[in-house]
Amino acid sequence: MEKFLYDKEVECPICKNNFSTKKVRTRALRVQKRDEDFCVTYKDINPIYYHMWICPECGYSASESEFNNVSKEQKEVFDDRVRKRWKKRAFGSDRSFEEAEESYKLAILTGQILKKSQGYIASLCLKLAWLYREQNHEKERDFLKYALSYFEDAYQNERFPIGGLDEVSLAYLVGELNRRVGDPKESISWYAKALDHPDIKKHRQIQLKAREQWRLAREQHQKKVD
Repeated sequence: MEKFLYDKEVECPICKNNFSTKKVRTRALRVQKRDEDFCVTYKDINPIYYHMWICPECGYSASESEFNNVSKEQKEVFDDRVRKRWKKRAFGSDRSFEEAEESYKLAILTGQILKKSQGYIASLCLKLAWLYREQNHEKERDFLKYALSYFEDAYQNERFPIGGLDEVSLAYLVGELNRRVGDPKESISWYAKALDHPDIKKHRQIQLKAREQWRLAREQHQKKVD
């Protein structure tokens, strides 16, 4: 695994503990396939196993981009709600599926406790669903539903970009998540929202995907009606 991973030294913004976590060498990644909900499968290693950073001392968990984004008030809340109950354990070595799964659940819980943005929590739920997909695990559908709920709320109430996505991309993604959880009728309206957006021509790949998935959703909806 040394070919794909390297150690990153990190300081926890909550307890100031210094710890080591693994990061993936992006140049070593080779794409195997891309799913319509933006899930990318790579050969050799799955980089999302290592997207969450977890402090072994206090249990603070977040994505790399969100890790240092903590206010004084949030630190106090975390100390009271999590740190006092945390059983010290490390996530700094090669991660098994179970460790990757736990890292996302910890990050989701932390995000909820600290009242992080709905878009951020949605992105964590979506990546956890992708982990379950890799394992052909029945919980994939549950976390697609959680991601969908958070993304729909964020679309209505938060500023873009949301979960790293602009409005066109998120409208398309919400459509695709609706289709995957069994609501093709609702997905059709979201694909249409993406296709009708003034900036859709700047997103050629999304435009093509939305058209293709809109036709698929329409067929699925028709079968339900019949």
